[in-house]
Order: sequence, then C-alpha cells, then structure tokens
Amino acid sequence: MKLKPNKCRSISIVKGQVTDQRFYVGGTPIPTVLEMPVKSLGRWYDAKLKDTEQFEQIKIDTSMYMERINKTLLPGKLKVWCFQFGILPRLLWPLTVYEIPITKVEKVERLISIQLKQWLGIPRCLSSVGLYGHGKLELPFTGLVEEFKCTKARLVMTITESDDAVVRTAAPRVVSGRKWNPSEAVQSAKSALYFRDVVGQVQHGRAGFGLFPKTPLWHKATSVQKRQLVVEEVRRQEEGERHAKAVSMAKQGRWTNWEGLEKKTLSWRDIWQMEGARLSFVLRATYDLLPSPQNLKEWYGEDPACSLCKVPSSLRHILSGCTTSLTQGRYTWRHNQVLRELAAILEQRRTTTNNLPQTLIGQVNFINFVPAGQRQEHRTISKDASILQSARDWKLEVDLDKKLVFPPEIVATTLRPDMVLWSPTTKLAYVVELTVPWEEGVEEAYERKKNKYSDLAAEASQNGWKISIFPVE
Repeated sequence: MKLKPNKCRSISIVKGQVTDQRFYVGGTPIPTVLEMPVKSLGRWYDAKLKDTEQFEQIKIDTSMYMERINKTLLPGKLKVWCFQFGILPRLLWPLTVYEIPITKVEKVERLISIQLKQWLGIPRCLSSVGLYGHGKLELPFTGLVEEFKCTKARLVMTITESDDAVVRTAAPRVVSGRKWNPSEAVQSAKSALYFRDVVGQVQHGRAGFGLFPKTPLWHKATSVQKRQLVVEEVRRQEEGERHAKAVSMAKQGRWTNWEGLEKKTLSWRDIWQMEGARLSFVLRATYDLLPSPQNLKEWYGEDPACSLCKVPSSLRHILSGCTTSLTQGRYTWRHNQVLRELAAILEQRRTTTNNLPQTLIGQVNFINFVPAGQRQEHRTISKDASILQSARDWKLEVDLDKKLVFPPEIVATTLRPDMVLWSPTTKLAYVVELTVPWEEGVEEAYERKKNKYSDLAAEASQNGWKISIFPVE
C-alpha cells in the first residue's frame, strides 16, 4: 500500500492549541485540516474542531432548500410534501453527527414552520402544537425538533446497546446543549418502559381485548426492538409536552375540552383529495383562527358585534349560537344537507340489501363473552356483513322534503326523528337522530337525543318491536 499525501490530513495540538506543524511523506507536505478540511462519515473536520460553523451551514442550506421549493409553481400541499420527504431527511444526518444545541434546532424549526404555514394558507400565529401535534386533528408531517430528539435517542441506543463490547465501553457522550440531554431522555424512556412492563398490558378506551396489537415487553425485546421502543417513547413524551402546552392556551387549546369526539387523522391521500382552501379552512376552524368578528377585533380592532343579532360574535356564536341564524333556518339548512348525505348512503345500502337473494338472510353474530377456560370458535365473517343482513324488506323514511310520520305499525307517536329504518318481517327498527352541535356540546347532545326516544323504544318493545336508537353528531 502506498501512502498518498494529497489524500491525507494532519493536525497538531500543543497544550490545547492548534499549531502549524507540518508533516511530510517522501518530501511532499501533508495538507492540514486548516487548509483542506476533511469529511468522514458525513462529518466535516477543520482546525477549529467546533460545530458552530456547521450549524450555520445547516441553517443556510435549509433556507436555500425552502426558497427553491417556494419558487416552484407547485400547489402549497405539494410543497409541504417536498419538504417532508425531500428536505427533512436531508437535514437529519448532519443534525445527528454534529453536537448542536436543541435551542438552535428550534430556531431552524421556526423558520420552517413559517414557510409551511404560508404554503398551507394558515396564519403565522398558529402554534407548533397545531402544526405538528397529534390532537383532535393530526397532520401527516412531523417537526424538526421531534425528529432531532428521535435521532439523538436512536444514536445513544445504537452505541450503548451495541453487540460489540468495545463499542459499548468506548461509547462517546452524546450532547445537545443544556436544555435537553439525549442520555437523560433515553434513561427516562427506559424507566417508563420498565414501569409499563410492571403494570402490564393496559386496554385503552372501550375496545375489547385483543383489538390493538401487543407491544413487545422491554425485558424480552431484542436490541432492535428496544431501540424502536425507546424512540416511540421519546415521541410519546414529546407529544405529552405539546399537549401540556395546548392545555395552557386559551384559544388554540380549546380542543383539549372536546370530549367524545373521534380523532381526525389526515393522511396524504386525504390531503391530495382536498382543495387548498378547504384544507386551510379545516385547520383554521379547528384552532379558532378564522376571521370571526371577535378575532378581527383582537387582530385589527374592528367591531366584534355579529352582523345579524348585534351581540359579540365568536366562532362558536357564528356556527351554533346565533338566534337570528336559527330563526332564519340557516342551521336547519346545514342540518338537512348533512342528513341528505347520510340518507343517500343508507338508501343505497338498503336497496342493495333488499335485492340480495333470500338464501343469504342471516342474523349478524356479534362477538360474545368467552368464559375462562374456554376458547372462542373461529367464524368466517363476510366483509359485507351488517345489521341489515337479517331481512329483505327494509323501509326507510327521512324527515327532509316532507314531514316525517313515524310508522304507525310500530307505535303511534308525534315524535319526528330524522330517519327511521324498519323491517316488518323481523320487527326490527333503527331510529337515527342527527345533531350538528358545537364540539364541546357533543356528549350533552348525545345524551339528550338518547333520552328523548327512550320512552318510544320502551313502548315499541311492548308491541313486539325491537328499536335501536342511534344519535349521530
């Protein structure tokens, strides 16, 4: 092997100071890192032996990448996609190998967030909680700080949990400033995972046992699984910090009080199918950033009165609290538009079911409780199975174009639910009552509608009918 001086680098340090000491190979001087910095495993080494200039280069590169995307003629959502899958992975490697404080990473994330908000058509005042959080509305992209923490935690686990004893013994200290320490974060994640093993598998929500996949136990996990578990725990703790921040926010954190609502997760496919204006409206409406009179008063000092009823007008007032809109039938029109969509879907399914052969009639078997010591029988369930499979003479009445009269063959009543679906042969009936309430009043609306038709269901039961009440919000 022949040593080539032009491919070598040298550095001389005397008492902590870099000196200009030259080394020669066959009379040819070896360049110093001051003259020609060297790159190894994606990391640049120069005479300063510091990462300050590297961070400045990362900041410059980030601004350049974002500017290039911004100059294209792509829609805003496609620009966001380019950042998520093109720019973000390119930034993670230098953030992993260099010792950069997390405070500086937060500055870069703020620059990125400003550009993302512009592409999505949302105000700059939207918090990072709404942009990167996993609350009631989850977007399909992550923040730079969260990915930075995950990469640092993954680096610590890769070194400390290595199969090579030499690597574990000589593991370098991974640092990222004084605000957040990767080693302490990994140790905290390990403690949380160990405590989870002590508690055992806990079922969340009202779902049955076995619905969610089991996570591997910490003390039984392999090195790769442990690394994945620690990274997931770091993400969970980061989400917990975002949720705590959202609770302290009076306006943009109101979604933390929305009980009984399903979480909406927007995938990239959902975003492709949505217009940019609609996506912007969904985001601004969720975090109360629409130009309502009350918001315009805070932003520009305009009159906060409602243009219809002349009372202070917030987003809640406009969507569900204006008495003039209620009297003029605006809320009724919105209710009927939603009901019309639901009725069209249910009518299509009813017609399809009634046209099926009689041989396919069968009661849908729901999952029953399995006593201790017994095993559940494996059953083949058709993916088309539904509560309508038990009959072929379903009838549907909707309270839309004409006044609905509850079927007298079931029970005589003056109540007018939004939809009634019944089968004379099986004496099964389903009552659907639609409500379009404010998010904080969903549970109250559900209980109110449920109790409204409880007496009707009891009276129909005496006549031999089985009625199920379905309040829909």
